[in-house]
Amino acid sequence: MVTPDYRSSVARRFGVMAASTVVLLVLAWPAVAPRELDSFPISNYPMFAHPRGRVTNFHVVVLVDRDGVERPLDLRTVGGTDQPVQAAMTVQQAVGRGESAQLCSEIASRVDEAGTVQVLRVSYDSPAWFSGDQDPIERTVHAECETDGS
Repeated sequence: MVTPDYRSSVARRFGVMAASTVVLLVLAWPAVAPRELDSFPISNYPMFAHPRGRVTNFHVVVLVDRDGVERPLDLRTVGGTDQPVQAAMTVQQAVGRGESAQLCSEIASRVDEAGTVQVLRVSYDSPAWFSGDQDPIERTVHAECETDGS
């Protein structure tokens, strides 16, 4: 004859094993799920899980002074902010919308030094950059305009 304590013990063990199996399956799911099913709260973090290309592109704004020396402009001059991502997005979105010349003029009006403002896309070979070769492999001028130098 089976006692009630034995049945409750078996039921408890079965419940623990079932719960453990469910937890393990939930934890393993992001590793085996199709990429299209990535979502909260179970994520396989695709932005970190896939290899990136060698080439990285940046949109930047520089000032070329009368001596031909090029230097990046500060965030406040470029985007009216002290937030790097916000300033970078201002430039990237203007280039994407075809408004590089307008952005260039706006930035040039804020520069109090004589020279030429350039809105650029520069491309770098990322592994080479981290190995010391920090020259761009490609450089595209989207707009340039003169400052009034006052």
